[in-house]
Amino acid sequence: MTKTSLALIAAFGTLAAVVSPAQAAEPYSESPSASHAVRSADGYDVVVGGVKRATVRVSDPAYTVRTTSSADGAQAAVISDFDGTKGTSLQTVDRYGKSRFVAGGAITSAVFHGSTLAYADGETVVVDGKPVGKLKGRAPELLGFTSDGTGLLAVQHPAAADESTYVGSLVRFDLTSGAAKPLISSDSTALYRDFKLVDVKGERHVSFIKHNEIYRCGGAEPQYLGLATENGDVRSLIGETRHHYRGAVWSTDGARVAYEVMGCVSDKTLGPDQFAGFNGVYVQDLATHRASRVVEGLSFNYALTGIEGGDAVLGSPQRGRVKASGLSAASLDGEVTTMGRLNRAEYIHQLWDTRNDFNGNSSCGPTSAVIDLVTYQLPNQFGVQVAQPTSHWSKWGRYITDEFSNRGTTFNRTMNDWSRTGSWKGAHGWITGYFCGGNPARPCASWESERDFLARNGAAVQQGNFTPAQVRAFLDQGKFVIMSGTWGSTSGHLSVVIGYHDNGQFYVHDTYGAGTDGSYDGANQLYNWGYIAPVQMWAA
Repeated sequence: MTKTSLALIAAFGTLAAVVSPAQAAEPYSESPSASHAVRSADGYDVVVGGVKRATVRVSDPAYTVRTTSSADGAQAAVISDFDGTKGTSLQTVDRYGKSRFVAGGAITSAVFHGSTLAYADGETVVVDGKPVGKLKGRAPELLGFTSDGTGLLAVQHPAAADESTYVGSLVRFDLTSGAAKPLISSDSTALYRDFKLVDVKGERHVSFIKHNEIYRCGGAEPQYLGLATENGDVRSLIGETRHHYRGAVWSTDGARVAYEVMGCVSDKTLGPDQFAGFNGVYVQDLATHRASRVVEGLSFNYALTGIEGGDAVLGSPQRGRVKASGLSAASLDGEVTTMGRLNRAEYIHQLWDTRNDFNGNSSCGPTSAVIDLVTYQLPNQFGVQVAQPTSHWSKWGRYITDEFSNRGTTFNRTMNDWSRTGSWKGAHGWITGYFCGGNPARPCASWESERDFLARNGAAVQQGNFTPAQVRAFLDQGKFVIMSGTWGSTSGHLSVVIGYHDNGQFYVHDTYGAGTDGSYDGANQLYNWGYIAPVQMWAA
């Protein structure tokens, strides 16, 4: 059955925060070699040291441009048509604006050492135009050269068909032998993410976030902000918390760390607003351990990109960069008005529309599948009374946790929830399993089980890694598109794309709330493709 369109619509009205982004967002003065790209009328302007050098077009409004520059600012490397993981071509732009095509392919990253340029084209590492070896796995990312220039620091990901594909490990790639030496490896006891290269007091370091769960807010073990040498020796682990770090950056003088943090719900009786005064961007002074919140809430347009003169800096490919001081995420994300297509879809929250005693932190895949199916292939309500955020009837909630039969299949497989309690059936029991390993093993979504559940319930499923144009075509056919991506964090997450905006963004029923922050209102959110950063999709 085909989903129903609400129309090709204009001036749809306000769907999210209504504060104008004009509220005092202070630009900052960049160092001569700092580079970024920001959307303009003709494409994306490549800016180095605050000066525009070139304008690069993209083939689809959903794509962005990623850029980095040499230490002296003489050259900028520009990856075009960047989809959050990779782009289609690489060029350099000199200080006079002259560009040179370097390569086409699946370019995930590019870094300089002096005038030497290295980049990753899929698994292949290329230095000054010559392939020097391979980094196996999904979309390996080069962080930068080692300080002596003989190697590259890089992040590898497993080529897995489940959410463990988002798990990262730090390696040193030797330029002479082409061998990759593990430095900080994710395993059954710890997962690492958000690796970044930073020179602290003149010495090369790598920052990271340490956790032991794949999903944000999945489990009771703490997270840490870490700093290691370029040889992988951990120098610092700070900020122990049972909440979720979305990202972190360290100052080059080693005096401060800035981080984005989201409160994790462990007690559902306290409701979804229990962390409204906590979520946000903070800057911590490492000498005094005092932390100041500089942004209230978590933006899905801006991400934490650096520290400049003691201030955290937020960046958006669509809107540029600003100092983070006294801002709110609502003002940064601004008012949402639309033109485009929006298909009719019921909204279900994986935490707040499921049984009171069910910990839905690992149930984004099952919830997304049920959103796709209800009122269409699952026409009958299968509800449950839920206590939070206020007492309400969740019309479809039992499809996620309870046994049911449809089209010749009884969905009676069992799996515990993220608290490792209960024997839940329905979509959760069918789709999640101990696919992500760990000690104890972690239940997470299998991509094949996601497809199988949709198909067994009568959906005509197409699974793959689609382009934005293909996604819009599916939506025009009245379908929804479930996406597995990073959603503003290197943790995995699945949610349902239900429409698109003419500016290249997509309407999403986010099963974990607005901005993927655990809040209750996740319906009709408008996200950039780069925020989702999808690597697997299901059109049904």
